[in-house]
This record gives sequence, C-alpha cells and structure tokens, in this order.
Amino acid sequence: MKKSTPDIRRLEKIVGSFSDVTITVIGDLVADEFIFGEISRVSREAPVLILRHRERTVVPGGGANAICNLADLGARVLPVGLIGEDEPGNLLLSSFRERELSLDGIVKSKHYKTVTKTRILAGTIHGSRQQVVRIDREPEAEPDSRLSAQIVQVAKKCVANSDAVLISDYGYGSATPAIVKATLNGTPRKRAPIVLDSRHRMLE
Repeated sequence: MKKSTPDIRRLEKIVGSFSDVTITVIGDLVADEFIFGEISRVSREAPVLILRHRERTVVPGGGANAICNLADLGARVLPVGLIGEDEPGNLLLSSFRERELSLDGIVKSKHYKTVTKTRILAGTIHGSRQQVVRIDREPEAEPDSRLSAQIVQVAKKCVANSDAVLISDYGYGSATPAIVKATLNGTPRKRAPIVLDSRHRMLE
C-alpha cells in the first residue's frame, strides 16, 4: 500500500527533528565481524568446505549499532559503554570518530575483551553468500565493581546533558539494571524519555 503524502511529511518531520536532540546510549558495545570466502573444494582432513578468503569487514553491532544509527539520523549521540584494549575495540572507536561522536563515555580496559561476533560466509563468485558458522568471543564475566562504577560515573555526566536515554542491553554487563538504576537515581536531567531494549531482563 502506497504511503499518503501526509504520512510521508510526518515521517520527514520526525527524522528532521533528530538534529535537535541529544541522546545518551548506555549499551553493550559489540563488534560484528564478517569474513567472506569462495568455496574452493572439500577438505581431505574432514568433510568440510575449504574457503578461499576474499575480504573481512568489521562494523558496529549491539549497542554500538544503535549509536551509529542515531548519529546517522542526525542526532547528537553520547555513547556510554565498555571496550577492551584490542583491535575490535579500536575499530568501534574509529566508527564513532568517523561520526564525530564524543568518546568521553567510553570506558576502555585491558582486563576486558571487546565482544566480537564473527560470521563466516561462503559463496561462489557469481552466487549469493551463505552464513555457515558464527563464532562469538565474549568476556568470561561481567565487568567488576570498579569498571561498573566507572561506567556509572561517565553515564551520569552524559545523561545530565541529554534529552533522551536509550538502554541497549545485550547481557554483557555494560547496561545492567544495577548500572542503569545507579545512573538514573539522583542524576539531574530534563524530563527525558527512557527507551529500553533488553534481550533477557526487560522487566528488571
């Protein structure tokens, strides 16, 4: 069904209004890695395909994806989250810098491993690519009390200067109910709407 002109104008008005707001995103920052290869043959070692590597891309995932989407819509975004001192974490920072986002809310730790989800896709030169396996690299535990306190500290500063707050909780510890409550309780802020996206604890 074709959109009517009033609907299109309303949508344009909504999208245009993003440039007038500042949004804090407290979220689990994930690096989505895609490795593409062409099927060359079947291995003699095991009944599996051998892929000839062609390219690799790493893009923002999880809360980092939400941050970049809001920025691309024109909003001023204040990212809050935790990354490791590793290549995936540095690539996420690069994606934020490309969008001229503040990095004041990003906590970086050598004791934390940036969540990375690697998807291996196989295909032929002129055919479609099919995901054959996904490898998730995750921290063994949620951030300790020291790192959680750092997240709360930077989050409070960001929230105090925001028109809205987005919580993007993928269960990796940067946007737990405890962190969110500690951030919002006692933080002076405008009457800002709070939006929640949580995989496992929507009602907590």
